[in-house]
This record gives sequence, C-alpha cells and structure tokens, in this order.
Amino acid sequence: MKYQLSLAFIFVLFFSKMTAQEKSIKVNGRIQFDYEFLKRDNATDWFNGNEFRRVYLSASGSLSSHFKYKVELGYAHAAPTFKDLYIKYVNKKLGNFYAGSKPEPTGLDMVTSSKYIPFFERAMLTAMQNGRNGSGLHYDNFNLLNGKAFLQMAMTNNGSAGQGFKDANLEVGENFSARMGVLPVFNKDNHTLVHLGVNFANRPYKDLKFRPENHMGSKYHYVFPGGDNRQTLGFEFAAGYRSFTVQTEYKTLTVTNDINKNYDVNSFYVMGSYLLTGEHRPYKHGAFSRIKPQNDIEHGGWGAIELLARFSKMQMSGDVVAANPGNPEEVNNLTFGLNWYLTSHVRFMYNYVITDDKNTALGNLKGHLFRLQLDF
Repeated sequence: MKYQLSLAFIFVLFFSKMTAQEKSIKVNGRIQFDYEFLKRDNATDWFNGNEFRRVYLSASGSLSSHFKYKVELGYAHAAPTFKDLYIKYVNKKLGNFYAGSKPEPTGLDMVTSSKYIPFFERAMLTAMQNGRNGSGLHYDNFNLLNGKAFLQMAMTNNGSAGQGFKDANLEVGENFSARMGVLPVFNKDNHTLVHLGVNFANRPYKDLKFRPENHMGSKYHYVFPGGDNRQTLGFEFAAGYRSFTVQTEYKTLTVTNDINKNYDVNSFYVMGSYLLTGEHRPYKHGAFSRIKPQNDIEHGGWGAIELLARFSKMQMSGDVVAANPGNPEEVNNLTFGLNWYLTSHVRFMYNYVITDDKNTALGNLKGHLFRLQLDF
C-alpha cells in the first residue's frame, strides 16, 4: 500500500507541475548521495560504504493568501516516509499556525534544512530529541519587534515518520517544544548579523542513541533506568560578518525517574565557516539558508568554495555512566569540511571526522565522507 500511495503521489506531482501556475503548486526535491570510509586507529580494515542519505520529493503551494500546504515524502531507505506534511494558516498579525508534521523548534542546527547545513550531519546534541520532525500543532511568528525577534512552539506526538506519525498512546504524554530568538544586529547590506536564541522541550522517556556525526558508523546507546520524563534546555549564538560565520549551541538533557533521581547529559558544539570566494551565508526566519555563488559553473565561473571546522562534545554525568557500563563518559568530535557550490542548487561536500571516545584499545575513529547533493 505504501508503494501504491507513493506512485499516486508522484503522478499527482507530475500532473500538478504542468498546471502549477493555475494551482499555485511548486514541485521540489533533493538527492544526497554519500560515500563514507571509517576506521579506528588500531583496526586493520576500513569500513567502506555508500548510501542515498536523503531522497525527498515534495509539493507545496497555497489555496489563498491565508491557507497554504506542503506534502513531502522521503525515499532514502527504499520506503516512503513522511517529512514535512502540513496545512498552514497565515495571519500577518498573529503569526502562522500549522496542523501536521514539520521540524520541531529545538535549536539553530536542527531547524536549518539539510539542503543548507554546512556539514554532512548535524551536531551530536540534536540527538537529544526523537527526530527532526514532529506531527501535531505548530506555531511561529518571525515578525516580533519589527522582525528582530521570533517565537516558535509545537505540541507533537511520539509517532514515527515511517509509521505515518501514528500515536495510539497519547496518554503516555506528548512533546512540547518552544524556541525564542532575537537579532540585536542584522544588516543585509554588509551581511552582518548576531543571533541569540534559547529553546526548551519536555518529552516522555526514551533512550539516547546517537552517532558521532557520521551516518553509517555504529551508534552509542544509553539507557536511563526508571526514566519517565526528559527535558532539554538549549542556548544558541551565531554571528556573521560578510564571508565569515561562527555558530555555537549548548544543550542539557535531564531525565527524571520514578524515585526522583536525575540523569544529566550536556553537549555543545562550536563551528566556523569561511567562504573563500566572497559569498555569505544568508539568514532568514531563525536559520541559515541557501548560499548562492557569485560565479557559478553555468555562467563560466568556478562556483563558491567554503572552508569549515567544528568541534562538538557529548558529556555524561556519573549516574549515566554507572547505568551504562562499557559506554564512554564523553564523546568528542572534530570535523574539517570543504564545500564546493557548483551552482546554488548543486554542491560537492567533503568532511574529515575525528572521534575521540577515550577507547584506548581501539583508538580514535576517523572518517572520510564525500557527498554529491542536488535539490530543485
């Protein structure tokens, strides 16, 4: 049935594209094709793999000035899953109201689209939530203080994208998340900005699973015995001046259990980006967006070149370590990156990743990651 629905959706997209002007429909998609080569210092063999990291197909548009929609499916694992799927009500004074699935407002790195994130994977701290998208009720308003402040909120269920976000146990609890931010400095003319943000989320219990900023390696898996509630609190900072951008976030995860014992996890990252060819990272609606080369290959140029570096850390409290023998107390990740934007919609990416989880027997994990990305 999933595949029949998917074929029907593709047919509708094809037909809609031919009549897009009448129906106010836009057809979009993205392809991210990856190669990963991973190896521990003291291991003899490399892990060599490739995958379609993301394959999306979507349609979005409006029925009127007030009612808009988006339908997006992902196909990366050979089965369709819901991504952005919502009905949107637009009110210029009160903000935007959504019913359906979209990204939860839980931090600068998480709300930035995978089309625009500068590294292969988002920072480890984003694993503190169930996933990027949540299905339920969403709200945002980016016009506070004449566009210098914003507010986002969401009340979502615990269903999974692969199961259509169905949640037949709402009595267990839902997810509430909120995010606020201000722009004390924002000048489009000289591409200067300062972003300050804070985010909070409250969720039912779930184990913590994450990879050290690769997608094909092994996961770390932490349990919190007796856990019944999760809360995260995060702080965001970003600054940009012309071709240079810095960005950092700090987030804490607190898991409570039935005997009022808290398990704590702390995480942060700091990254820098510099565009050698003079472009800048645009910013809109609380996140960074598409880099547009000044001279792309379609017009005889070489595109845009971006150099990147990021350090991130995940730190477990003593109670977490005691409950998870054999797992590391901390995981440190250092990534160097190179992005070549052939056009504004096509880029080649390379990441060199070094993961230190204090494993003296196996040593550090090192990886070479390659991606070709196209979106339309």
